[in-house]
Amino acid sequence: MQTIENSLLQVSVDENGAGMNHLVSQTENFDYLQTDDKQETVSIAFSGIDHDNNWALDLPWTVVDKGDARVSLTLIDTPESYKKFPYHFEVMVTYTIEGNQVKVSFLLKNNSNKEMPFSLELNVPIIAGWDSEKAVNSVILKNEDDHTITIEPTDFKVEISEKQIDFVSNKIKLAGETKQNLELSFTIA
Repeated sequence: MQTIENSLLQVSVDENGAGMNHLVSQTENFDYLQTDDKQETVSIAFSGIDHDNNWALDLPWTVVDKGDARVSLTLIDTPESYKKFPYHFEVMVTYTIEGNQVKVSFLLKNNSNKEMPFSLELNVPIIAGWDSEKAVNSVILKNEDDHTITIEPTDFKVEISEKQIDFVSNKIKLAGETKQNLELSFTIA
């Protein structure tokens, strides 16, 4: 588990899957991902690569950069993944805390010399007692205690169900030896 923080927020990221496990207000000592009996996780999925497996959970992530308020993890293809998805790729996710905001940035790299299809999702659970509301260019989660998370998906399509919000960027096609950046942010109030 990697923990980053500033005076307002503390975020914990699990190296297994690179998901955000804790989003804590330092001033209120309140974890936005905790219920009375369960710790939730904001998870990453590569749904379009292999429908039977979530490679974001199955493949090893490596911490490549760490500071007080940021952490970057990288996932690189393996010989086993190449058998099912014949491309050399790298995905870097960076969590950065700035004030009361957590920015989540993805860098997708196609290290092959041919076009590579790719799909990326960030799955945010809707915790019991929280309501979701879709606004222009954002999703707002609010609970009865007036804790609020505003999520701004710069590069993602939003799909809301009863249990979770999926931020999806599918049908990405990266030309050989190219890269693409995707970003979203969580603002806490």
